[in-house]
Amino acid sequence: MAILDVRPRLLDALTALRARVDAARFPLPLPGADRARRGRAELLAQLDDYLVPRLRAPEAPLLAVIGGSTGAGKSTLVNSLVGRRVTEAGVLRPTTRTPVLVCHPDDRQWFAGQRVLPQLTRVWVPAQGERTDGGYEEEAYPAAYGTTAYGPGDRGARAAGEEGGAAGALRVETDPGLARGLALLDAPDIDSLVARNRDLAAELICAADIWVLVTTATRYADAVPWHLLRTAKEYDVTLVTVLDRVPHQVAAEVSHQYAALLTAAGLGEVPRFTIPELPESAGGGSGLLPGTAVAALRDWLTRHAQDPAARHAAAERTAAGV
Repeated sequence: MAILDVRPRLLDALTALRARVDAARFPLPLPGADRARRGRAELLAQLDDYLVPRLRAPEAPLLAVIGGSTGAGKSTLVNSLVGRRVTEAGVLRPTTRTPVLVCHPDDRQWFAGQRVLPQLTRVWVPAQGERTDGGYEEEAYPAAYGTTAYGPGDRGARAAGEEGGAAGALRVETDPGLARGLALLDAPDIDSLVARNRDLAAELICAADIWVLVTTATRYADAVPWHLLRTAKEYDVTLVTVLDRVPHQVAAEVSHQYAALLTAAGLGEVPRFTIPELPESAGGGSGLLPGTAVAALRDWLTRHAQDPAARHAAAERTAAGV
């Protein structure tokens, strides 16, 4: 019997389980206490951030979390998939704490409250067509459900939130260019020098319906991304990998080697997308990759978001893995 077909009974069981896990305390400095506390926190995060919200609302937009190492090109990829700059890319990104979620305006309702990632305060930014003179309409997104809305006089605060990172915040943008039923989340670097960034990246990945793991031609064998890939296999998550910034002259060789590593790890069937090294990869020009460079990935994500069977399969696989 499919997991999503037994939602009422499963939700009752998970609610009882969550209450018991939440009540568990490990105050004494005994051997294994730290590991027990980490396990408790991880289980609560998986229940609160993904499993319970998805079971309660299987029709909600699919959440694709874009994750990867420092300098992999995650933010540039998200901007290019949307078609405009919605998240900052560059050398400051390793210190950024505030993740950015982008969805279609019609899907705003799904992320206005605390349905997913309830521990993060929402910071709302109007859709591109709703901005006036480069400012932000304060009335368009009133503060509610633990959210903050930037108005025309708040651009300095908004910039500070992006650069320094608002503690416990999730910045949300809406754009009509993104397919309905799909949300993209640009996560902090998984190998950030800041421990809180690494922890937050792991929490966000736990909330994903689809993990998009981004690596580069020079870093595809690094240990940290492979740890995530093995975790994805363990949880049977719907996974996609992007091999970014691949020089044309070594594209075939690097792609072959990466495919061999995935196959050896039992991940040979995972969809792989290769993006060549371009001036825009390093922030040149508009900072957006050409549409042709991300068309295949965009089509794949859109198809999974809008095809009922693919949506059901993605959600059920992750629910089963959790």
